[in-house]
Amino acid sequence: MKIGIITDIHENADMLREALRLAAKNKCDEIVCLGDIVGFDRRFYRHNKNRSAKACIDLIRSNCRWVAAGNHDLFAAGRLPAYSNGFIYPGNWFELDPEERIVATQGKVWSYNSDDPNDLGDSELDFIKSLPDYCIVPFNSTFCLFSHYIYPDLTGSTTRYAERNYQLKEAWQFMNLHKVTYSFSGHSHNIFTGFAYRNAGSFLKAIHLIADNSFNLGNEMVIIVLPPLAAEKGRSGFSIIDSDNMKLDIISTGIF
Repeated sequence: MKIGIITDIHENADMLREALRLAAKNKCDEIVCLGDIVGFDRRFYRHNKNRSAKACIDLIRSNCRWVAAGNHDLFAAGRLPAYSNGFIYPGNWFELDPEERIVATQGKVWSYNSDDPNDLGDSELDFIKSLPDYCIVPFNSTFCLFSHYIYPDLTGSTTRYAERNYQLKEAWQFMNLHKVTYSFSGHSHNIFTGFAYRNAGSFLKAIHLIADNSFNLGNEMVIIVLPPLAAEKGRSGFSIIDSDNMKLDIISTGIF
């Protein structure tokens, strides 16, 4: 079975259509989305002319078997994450303006002060509200974890990234509890694929970026952080995992 994995679309409907076309060309059996379907941060993106949160939601809803929520999706739908790395949101979180959110949280979670308005309707918002924080899927006699980011911040809602090995301790425990071998996430917006192996790697660094397009995953427990579809610079793309040979391919959708 081939599973196409798309993450960090950020309302780029044209790039999403191209990814879905390439997924069909590569004979993907199923497609999973790792979130941030919506959320256009005007500081980073240049696809403003043809962007549409509504069109992206419609395409994801029609083409993806599994969809996990990203931090921008949750904010757009006015929903708090179930997993927030221990952070407790103020009760009036969605009533605060961006500057008040920054002050109230001391910058520990995203304030979304640069996100432009979107074209979401009630149907699309209801769809986002229904999304799980993560999906665990049977795969090649084991399980894959699909989420926007790494446990315990599965939706990427806090501003902390996993930079040191000790920060992955809870993630390994979560994977072990759910018998997960492969954890796939996005959120970091690195143009290269990142890997963390439970029993290998440097003592300090958590995620190691590798500038390649094809990887043989083997059967070790591994956390994989994938490049985004809506890249701020360089290539954009999506990924395909093949259960027949445990091969991960990064498929370029072109220069952003």
